[in-house]
Amino acid sequence: MTNDSNGGTTVTAGKSAKMDSRIGLEYIVENSDYVNKLGLALDTSNATVKKQVFELLSALCAYSSNGYKRAIETLEYYKNIKGERYRLNLVIVELDKAPSVEYQIALLAFINCVIISAATLQDRIRMRNEFIGERFGIGLI
Repeated sequence: MTNDSNGGTTVTAGKSAKMDSRIGLEYIVENSDYVNKLGLALDTSNATVKKQVFELLSALCAYSSNGYKRAIETLEYYKNIKGERYRLNLVIVELDKAPSVEYQIALLAFINCVIISAATLQDRIRMRNEFIGERFGIGLI
């Protein structure tokens, strides 16, 4: 809130955006119906929309353990509505056919967030192996 020639205003705007992001993520964590909305949003041919959903899911993973849970629930919901066998199939298929490098980056960031944000080392190994299994067509879960 200073009258600096741009710096003060930018800092204030940055703090406001950070607070808005936290409030939005907390709202999603507290309201499980957003799992369905995010899962349905993934059911589109629009790569830009899917990229944004995966970026949001990455943020949820990094936000908290409950955010991580919501991200995984979203993948489970999508798997169920599409009649898929494995929850990570969508991520691997999208990575293979991504129309842009930006979308591939968002997908890889999501994969990293899912693995890194797992609660225990054993959970991290299990998630990593699940991604590897999907990649080679031998889904593990």
